[in-house]
Amino acid sequence: MSISDFERLLEALIPASGRTTLTLTEAPESADDLIRLLERAIATGNRRGAPLAQIDLPADAFETFGTTFWHVPIEDSSRDGVVRLVFARPEEDDGMPQAA
Repeated sequence: MSISDFERLLEALIPASGRTTLTLTEAPESADDLIRLLERAIATGNRRGAPLAQIDLPADAFETFGTTFWHVPIEDSSRDGVVRLVFARPEEDDGMPQAA
């Protein structure tokens, strides 16, 4: 899948409310390709008002990644080749006090 195809897919999937998860059953071939994909996911999520909230990726395949990419937490997907991107639209402030 090309980066432009990926961006079009993200534009269609970003939620109007709540959370959505995009699972890629085949991870990018290189860390550089993954970085480009994650950068586009962050930019698209921010533009659509549903920032990237979590990244799951196979840690053994991408050992150079730490526990975050920019500000987004990274978890081990523990499944070969699976990359999961979770986008979450912040709750709207309805003016009501929130429970602590």
